[in-house]
Amino acid sequence: MTSCNRCGVDLAAGSLKYLVTVNVTADFDGVLPTQVELEDLEAFMRQLDSEDPAKAENDVYLSRGYVLCPACKAAFLADPLGTRAPGDGPRPGPGDGDAGGKVH
Repeated sequence: MTSCNRCGVDLAAGSLKYLVTVNVTADFDGVLPTQVELEDLEAFMRQLDSEDPAKAENDVYLSRGYVLCPACKAAFLADPLGTRAPGDGPRPGPGDGDAGGKVH
């Protein structure tokens, strides 16, 4: 039997449940480092050679999947980053203008 990764409720086989996949990717904003920063970057690259490859990979890209019950799916979509204070009004949904995060 599966359970909701957020609230822990048991989800019977065949019941309605949702898979939320979160991909975290290092971002590049198009700005290249200055000469001083390049020297820092070279030191960082030397340090990276001694790092665990799995840790280094997770610093660049990481993907996780979570099973949610219908109530937790609704809560997640209303506040995916957990930034709303209790009592805040509803957030816009799809078709209501801003429907989520931005990618540049």
